[in-house]
Amino acid sequence: MAATTNKATWTQMKSQLKAMGGVADAVIGEPKSGVQSGTVAIIPSDGGVDETTLTSPREVHSLTLRRYENAMQGPFDELEFRLDAWRANVQDDFFGDFTLGGTMAYALPTQFAWQYGFVTLESVIHRILDINIGYRVDDRSTFAP
Repeated sequence: MAATTNKATWTQMKSQLKAMGGVADAVIGEPKSGVQSGTVAIIPSDGGVDETTLTSPREVHSLTLRRYENAMQGPFDELEFRLDAWRANVQDDFFGDFTLGGTMAYALPTQFAWQYGFVTLESVIHRILDINIGYRVDDRSTFAP
């Protein structure tokens, strides 16, 4: 029996991100076009099995939340403040009452990290914030709405 139910987790995460406010759109996978300021992509990155129960493996999955903001729209200091405030909100939600669904047991605080950068999509320079999140998948955990 596989412990993974990422579809439920990513779908719930997408809904929660949209509900947070300040997010124009949330998508699963890295967008190639139609990116607007405030778009957040849920990008799976890696995973593994670090332990097992008597019935199944306990997996650790990692993903990146990538937020896109038009880098050419000022004021520029406000853009940086907005990205940092959003990062703090995500952190509070993931380690607070952010219910991710599926068999996601909990987020791993030692794998929570972030970095800033730039990317050009469709001739638009975007300021990006990548938040890396690791989470435990356990078949004994179930989503309670």
